Amino acid sequence: MDQQARPAGGRTVCVVGAGAAGLTVAHELERLGHRAVVLESAGDIAGKAASAEVDGHVYDLGAHICTMRYVEVAALLDELGLESEPITPIHVHDLHGGRIVPSDPAFFQRGSMERYLSVRREEFPDLGRPGLAHSAAVLARPAGEWLREHGLTSMAGTLGPGYSSCGYGFLTGDLPALYFLKYAEMAGVSEGGRWVRGHPVLFTVKGGLGLLWRRVAERLTDVRTGVRVDSIERGPEGVTVRVRPGETRREGGSGEEQDTAAGGAPGAAEGASGPARDAGPEEIVADDLVLTVALDRVLPLLDATEDERDLASRVRTIDYRTVLCRASDLPPEGFYILPSTAEEAAGGRCVAYHSRYAGQDVYTCYCYGGGLGPAALVEVLRGDLAQVGGVLREVLRVEPWAYMPHFGGEDLAAGIYDRVEALQGRNRTYQVGSLPAFELLESNIAYARDIVHRFFIPS
Repeated sequence: MDQQARPAGGRTVCVVGAGAAGLTVAHELERLGHRAVVLESAGDIAGKAASAEVDGHVYDLGAHICTMRYVEVAALLDELGLESEPITPIHVHDLHGGRIVPSDPAFFQRGSMERYLSVRREEFPDLGRPGLAHSAAVLARPAGEWLREHGLTSMAGTLGPGYSSCGYGFLTGDLPALYFLKYAEMAGVSEGGRWVRGHPVLFTVKGGLGLLWRRVAERLTDVRTGVRVDSIERGPEGVTVRVRPGETRREGGSGEEQDTAAGGAPGAAEGASGPARDAGPEEIVADDLVLTVALDRVLPLLDATEDERDLASRVRTIDYRTVLCRASDLPPEGFYILPSTAEEAAGGRCVAYHSRYAGQDVYTCYCYGGGLGPAALVEVLRGDLAQVGGVLREVLRVEPWAYMPHFGGEDLAAGIYDRVEALQGRNRTYQVGSLPAFELLESNIAYARDIVHRFFIPS
């Protein structure tokens, strides 16, 4: 489908994935008069933006820091009547010296930031727009090389530890500059653009980000969790998604989960008060398909084209883990960055830990997995916390992520993101999520909304 084409109104769209991107797509589609059927394989919604409750307090498992560039998040909070609150302070905790040290301010001194903004205006002025295709080719070189070439190594010292602690990799390898600079953009480094009003400079969602996505899901017609997709077939007349029986179903805006079987008419949805379905497999028939997970993960289910298979084969991810645990003798109330090298992280090193509430012993720790199993990762974490004076008391939850789907520099230079964009609408299929948008909450929301408004405004 040409990007200028507009489908007729009243489409039924099957959305695979109920994380931030999928729920945003569904929210926008239904706002425009379409119908969305959202399928999620996990037992609950929100994906990397989920929250967990321990002892009456909510802890965000992934995303939780929002900057003044998070205008889409702020707009959702205002629309849904939710409150923001300031984040806990951010510190740098020297893992080797065992002490809190100040962050490196060099980038904000001696004209470095002005130099960066000048280069940005000349070479990649669209970086702040949704997506990555507009800036990918010019930022295909490894981040460290690009920074040295432009006399901006101070940017690595100031922003690099935060970037690496968030699971995006390290500036010493071959990771393209595109991803580091997109992170910097959303951290608020660039000039211009819209800014959040009525929220703290650095904020998070009061009650946890999971609350935000539950509120979004409650407004939707048909959100199903625990769904196992068997196959997806696309044809000239529509899309057929075959799912396994026994889904947990969330319908009709109630937000209450009902264990119902998936039978009935293809693509049909009763409201929350409608009858339960008979057990059995179901075929969901839709006009269009939206994929929120990267192609490499959905490929086994998809009647994929040669181009889609080639793109999927080029996707890279980072093994990143969240560990929710009880610990003692660690500093309270703060997000603590533990600067590490790529070699250290490859061994499962903890790169950050977060204490959200005063007087609580629950911490959220962030680690590069290094391919370790859960038990081995916990032992590395125990040693890392001991190195800064802490004691790991109990592991409550370990969440592994196939994090930050991305492409290598050669693929960026060859225009791979242009290929991704060219596929939008082809075979009735659209791709959103972290691969085309970047692994940040605001980036996912902005790109998902952009896709809906580019392709689904009724003609």
